[in-house]
Amino acid sequence: METINMKSVTVEVLKSVPEIKKVATDYPSNWTTFPTAIYRTVNKPYQIDALGEELQTQWTITVELYGTGSLTAIATQVLETFGTIGFTGTAKDANTADLKRVVIEVSAVVDNVTKYVYQK
Repeated sequence: METINMKSVTVEVLKSVPEIKKVATDYPSNWTTFPTAIYRTVNKPYQIDALGEELQTQWTITVELYGTGSLTAIATQVLETFGTIGFTGTAKDANTADLKRVVIEVSAVVDNVTKYVYQK
């Protein structure tokens, strides 16, 4: 049994927000395209059966939004879009130098058999 590929789901969610101009897993060498979304996914087994199969997986997704103007509306849209697939989370301002930055963290438990999403 395979766990769901949350990396591709995360990219789909972020690309569904039209204001985000760049989606990546690494920080760019040249900061020229804004708003940019940099994401990371972390998973750990949540429920394992007697045969060692991972039935449920706990996922935490962190998205850093970078821009030169206000990111509030974009962050709200990202949180709402993750919410439509069952994830809940928070957004925190974390401005750096001349860039605006919002750190979004969402999480949920994904059932690898039924593909249902549960909140903790």
